[in-house]
Amino acid sequence: MKIAIIVPPWIQVPPSRYGGIESIVALLADGLVGRGWDVTLFTVKESGTSADCRHVFDCGQYDILSKSPSECLNTAVTHSLGAYIEIMRQGDFDIVHDNTWKEGLASAFFMDVPVVHTIHGPIDDTNRRFYNLFTAAKNIHFVTISKFQQKALSNLNYAGNVYNAIEVGKYPYSTEKEDYLLYVGRFNSEKAPHIACKVAKVLGMRLILAGKASEPHEWKYFNKYIKSYLGDTIRYVGEVSDTYKKELFRDATAFIYPIQWDEPFGIVMIEAMACGTPVVACRRGAAPEIVRDGVNGYLADDFEQFLDCVGMVHKIKHSRCRECVEAHFSADAMVTGYEDIYKKILEE
Repeated sequence: MKIAIIVPPWIQVPPSRYGGIESIVALLADGLVGRGWDVTLFTVKESGTSADCRHVFDCGQYDILSKSPSECLNTAVTHSLGAYIEIMRQGDFDIVHDNTWKEGLASAFFMDVPVVHTIHGPIDDTNRRFYNLFTAAKNIHFVTISKFQQKALSNLNYAGNVYNAIEVGKYPYSTEKEDYLLYVGRFNSEKAPHIACKVAKVLGMRLILAGKASEPHEWKYFNKYIKSYLGDTIRYVGEVSDTYKKELFRDATAFIYPIQWDEPFGIVMIEAMACGTPVVACRRGAAPEIVRDGVNGYLADDFEQFLDCVGMVHKIKHSRCRECVEAHFSADAMVTGYEDIYKKILEE
């Protein structure tokens, strides 16, 4: 089976720091090559996986923050269209796996080769209207990263659901925990780390905050909602390295994730659980598919219940957290999921 995988032109694969899609695709590409498949990855020139990595034009990693919307759109379209032209020119690919967005689907619509398109983003009203344009596109087979996504948009040509994954063996597991709560993620009202601060303050517990707060809207949120909480018990440690992040996950009493939006997955939750750390999250989006009440953490419907859940994390067995990730969110499970979808489509 000869597989073409396309990713956006913003970040290398695997990413050096942040890059959710790119982290997932790196695991997928390496896993497929490891199983003997011929994989070509259309990405930026800094990328390096065991797949045959190709860049369509010499843009390098694109500085999206310094460019106008029209410049970003031009780069995205050129990258995606160039990848599809190369795929058609070569003419020997069995299947294309598109991990881009609108620009990729616009090209995929005209392909004779079957295309698998993973919906990585949320299903909001704008995206719903766009994806509904492709309800009759029989050559495009959609894959979701949570069952919640399929419920939110039910009329596409779905090939299945494949959960995002991590390389579990690279996450340090420990049953010895330090006395602090942890939040890792972006700083905005949807991720709501200010609620994490409020939880820690009410319970009188230590809290470590880590993550990106460099973009203007993030810094504005941070100054307005987070800064006043910082002190001896609540600390912000910045956008940390991968090694330090894993150490924080490993040693935390609990990972708290008070999301205020319907997130389609939430990979930080499985990162924490891989380290044996229970998760307390709001019952939104795909969180109920990841967090099993009383098994690897707790789900809360309001603030008072969130406080109660944090108070019960000592009842969670650390080993069950790790076992859940190994069973459902490992790289091997994800590669098998996509491999089965590719084979099913080609057989049909």
